[in-house]
Amino acid sequence: MLKRVLKNQKGVTLVELLAVIVILGIIALIAVPLISGVIEDSREDSVRSSAINLINSTELYDVTNNNSEGGSYSSGDDEYLSYINDRESADFSGATVIVEPNGASTISGTVQVNDTSLEFPDGTTVSDINDGAGN
Repeated sequence: MLKRVLKNQKGVTLVELLAVIVILGIIALIAVPLISGVIEDSREDSVRSSAINLINSTELYDVTNNNSEGGSYSSGDDEYLSYINDRESADFSGATVIVEPNGASTISGTVQVNDTSLEFPDGTTVSDINDGAGN
């Protein structure tokens, strides 16, 4: 009776187990590079967002202080930096914003968020940033 019960038991063979492990390995080889690319893109998008925030904050500072002629603002201007929301996570020390009277503000220099930084060439506008400017 005991022999009959043992013969009817089903199990997984070593070959089947190895096949599953190989398939999971192939899936991991395909998925990991794709996921890391998505993570890097999101980090760069965060830097671009901070650069746009810097431009918008500088324009707000300029309007609030009735500066109709525009101006050039670098990170050494502590007063205008108080208008920036994400000063704790972003480093704007290498960036300069030029506010034009016609509203076409531009940024140049380096913006860094955590470990990711992007260099914006002279004259980069918000629409340039939205189109992927910054290396």
